[in-house]
Amino acid sequence: MQLANQTFYFAAFFVLIGLMARFLANKDDDRAQFRVIYWPAGLSFLSASMLGFACAPWGGKLILALANIFLIAAMANISLLFSFWNGTLNYFNKFAAGTLFIIACVAYLYLQQFGSTQDRIHLMNGALSIFCIWQIVVLVRLLKKDDAYQIKLLIAVVFFQLATRMVRSLLSFNESSMPIATLYHESGLAFGLRIAAILSVVTICILITNYYMEKLWHEYRLSSHAIEDGMLNSLNALSMVRDNETGNHILRTKNYVRALAERLKASGIYQGELSEKSIDDMVKAAPLHDIGKVGIPDTILQKPGSLSEDEWQIMKTHAELGHDVLTAAKLQDAKHTHVLDAAIKIAGCHHENWDGSGYPHGLKGLEIPLAARLMSLADTYDALVSKRVYKKEWSHDEACEEITRLKGKRFDPLIVEAFIQEKDHFLRISEMYSDAQ
Repeated sequence: MQLANQTFYFAAFFVLIGLMARFLANKDDDRAQFRVIYWPAGLSFLSASMLGFACAPWGGKLILALANIFLIAAMANISLLFSFWNGTLNYFNKFAAGTLFIIACVAYLYLQQFGSTQDRIHLMNGALSIFCIWQIVVLVRLLKKDDAYQIKLLIAVVFFQLATRMVRSLLSFNESSMPIATLYHESGLAFGLRIAAILSVVTICILITNYYMEKLWHEYRLSSHAIEDGMLNSLNALSMVRDNETGNHILRTKNYVRALAERLKASGIYQGELSEKSIDDMVKAAPLHDIGKVGIPDTILQKPGSLSEDEWQIMKTHAELGHDVLTAAKLQDAKHTHVLDAAIKIAGCHHENWDGSGYPHGLKGLEIPLAARLMSLADTYDALVSKRVYKKEWSHDEACEEITRLKGKRFDPLIVEAFIQEKDHFLRISEMYSDAQ
């Protein structure tokens, strides 16, 4: 029985040391989630407690007393941690936890000199049960604010621990006629209940670590999205400074792309490429379709009349330049940059034609990324119905006729079919975000 006890406690100790190592491995900036002292303190006390229980057969009563005191301290800190999560931590909580800890420690030391092993078992189970009840109450309240699965599991595990401690005390009362000299003389059932209670405490620590890691990962994702959005907004602002298009052009083309994509998805076309997330990414990326114009000279970009053949060849390089600019903006090992990935495809390929006659690479058919094919039609429609210094605007019907004529030549036939179904929606978008407003 002694060997089984020591093996279990050493195993629990190494698990807790692993959790502590995970905590210490975080960079300083990453450890913001853990800066509340109650978590590392509770983990440290619990590790020391498990080591103490494992070494108690060699160290005697002093080591056993320290192991139990550290266990009470660990449960007190975990209780305060849960109160901190719930936003109810105050001076009264701290005073109550400290008072209960001191009373339990003094009572344990007294019973170690003048009481029996059963008395100390009842004391420990009583004190730890109070902390269990505290934790259950706080976690149930927390569940109303945060329904994370870890919180639900924590409630179940703490309740299980409370039940095992109560049953173990009841069992000890029934065995009072046969007093035990040490923990290692307990019956098999009592041993199993004690191990179950300690396992529940270790499980609580694992769930707390998992909860913190998930919260930390969520913050990383939010930070990553914020950085990407900021970068995209900066690139978009740069594009607007160099381009002669208006802000409303951006709004119109974004909405055109969304209308086409959602129509295709509703029709069951390109479903593998048109999840809600991918559509959102395409829409966010659409404003960067002409970012490559930052590299085109003003004499060409702002020329009021038609371009010469040489000037047109230079203008056509803006697609390749846009691809290169956005590719350079993406870190080589960056992950979850789906919007930037879509923007790279759109900027580099939105002048490619379905029949292979476009530029810069002469891609044909499905070789052209779907996001770029959608942008091509949206951009063309907006260019046709908008007034420019070098052209008058076309009517909506004229633009629809031209796009239909270019079906299978410049545009994906399926996207043209989606456009025909959405043409009234296109008209409403063009009127809603008209440059004349």
